[in-house]
Amino acid sequence: MTRLAILLAVAFAMPVAAQTAHVRVEADQGEVVVDGERAGDPGAWIGVAPGERAVALVDDADAWDPRRADRTVAVAAGDSVTVVLALPVRLRVETLPIRATVVRETASGRDTLGTSPLTVETDGAAPVVLVASLDGYEPVRQTVAPYAEAVTLVLPLGDDATPQAALLPTQRSTLGRTLVDVGIGAAALAAGAVAVHYKFRADAIDDRYRTEGTADFGDETLRDEALRLDRYSAAALGAMQVGVGVLALRFVLR
Repeated sequence: MTRLAILLAVAFAMPVAAQTAHVRVEADQGEVVVDGERAGDPGAWIGVAPGERAVALVDDADAWDPRRADRTVAVAAGDSVTVVLALPVRLRVETLPIRATVVRETASGRDTLGTSPLTVETDGAAPVVLVASLDGYEPVRQTVAPYAEAVTLVLPLGDDATPQAALLPTQRSTLGRTLVDVGIGAAALAAGAVAVHYKFRADAIDDRYRTEGTADFGDETLRDEALRLDRYSAAALGAMQVGVGVLALRFVLR
């Protein structure tokens, strides 16, 4: 009877196995995503339905705008396909002065990337040739080494041009951001001090309410007062946490 059960199980499992394909991503790092869903780690065989599958490698599936490499793979039932993917390298491009047009030169032509400062994704396999240009300045061409993370292109002033005050708005903006950050930090510190003040008062009143042998022992008005001060302390603490969170977000987005 046991042997019959095993044979039946194998017979029912074979059609299911025949309808399954497997994909493996070969990479040094990252997470594998198949059809928009996190599927596993590089090097592991991942079962997928036959057909065209969108396979991607990301550095962190939960991050906002992660580095990503994509490939569409056609797999038939029973196939096992290995895909080689590599995460792109992100290159931060800045110019002096700012707001210059940045172009990438390739063997097939020129590709306009945008206005500086900006971030460029490369495969890291070869040097990147960048050209920056801005009215009133001489264009500058620079070759950036593979796997570089940042580069600054300095444009010489043209013969018949006057300097542009491209950096002045950034300096004023930086000062304004600093003042805002100081204000948020001061408000967070003040909220923290208020939270501590009310908490100490609430604890002192609660001690009077709970201490046996004193005139205030069991006085419900004291208990209500302690609870009210605790609520004030919690609200101030929440305000402090919001301020700290806003500061952290501002620093991350700079």
